[in-house]
Amino acid sequence: MQKRSHLPPLQTLRAFETAVRLESFTRAADELALTQGAVSQHVRALEARLGMSLFTRERSGAVPTRKAHELALQIRQGLNVLERAFEAPEARNTARTRARPRESVQLTVSVLPPFAERWLEPRLARFERKHPHIELALRKETTLARLNARDGVDVALRYGPGAWPGLQAERFMEEEIFPVMSPGYGDRVRSRPRRFADLAQCTLLKHRAQPWEPWFQAVGIDLTEPRGTPVFDDARRLLEAAAKGRGIALARASLVERDLSDGRLVRLWKRRVADIYAHFIVWRADSEKREAIDALRRWLHDEVARRAR
Repeated sequence: MQKRSHLPPLQTLRAFETAVRLESFTRAADELALTQGAVSQHVRALEARLGMSLFTRERSGAVPTRKAHELALQIRQGLNVLERAFEAPEARNTARTRARPRESVQLTVSVLPPFAERWLEPRLARFERKHPHIELALRKETTLARLNARDGVDVALRYGPGAWPGLQAERFMEEEIFPVMSPGYGDRVRSRPRRFADLAQCTLLKHRAQPWEPWFQAVGIDLTEPRGTPVFDDARRLLEAAAKGRGIALARASLVERDLSDGRLVRLWKRRVADIYAHFIVWRADSEKREAIDALRRWLHDEVARRAR
């Protein structure tokens, strides 16, 4: 007797993956030529099937949970496998004549969770299409991987000064910092700051690793690090608090791309301030997976160039 499949309908999986990747039901509906209601229905059907919420419903929209991002990545990889399996026979034959099949390689990548979820994962489908023989296994963690046989990490994406003893490091993206807030932050009690100095009268949210003072100095205002305000260890919680109108956050450009485009957050001023740190790809010079690491390095530079266009 044939076993009953436990897989949800393909259209449901595609709608869910697109909604997570774009972090918007509306944009997912546009990409898939569906209505927003249809996308929402597919997501609710999947949530009911799994017995868990995959999106947090906020006034500003639906926000994917960490589990949603993990599941969407697995679905994305599966959809890519299916697409390659059903591509036109002539395309497969042409590909075989152009190059011999390449051995599959898995790269374990250590990366900070906020950067993985807000910058890297939405772009991974392009990497997978370009390098189908390389499987990226993301390890989202806040500790520094040693990149040795014991921890099993092949390469790391780090945000910092760029000097890690015994490791190769290559800068692939600069970072810009600026204040952001909810569109509804200003009300009868608190008005939207018009000048830099107006921040002295606002609630400034703090990330423990991202102080305000360097930004104050860069724009030339005489303010010190805010005290008595909410402090966060996780950039995702910091930005979520800002989106809920709890205060103004100092954000990194790479982490708020989607929030700004969707209108969940707004940037206060256009003044450009470069952060003292940058994003680096880090690996061991004697790694046996240098070819795959080099492919990832080139792709990261291409993605940054693509973002700048």
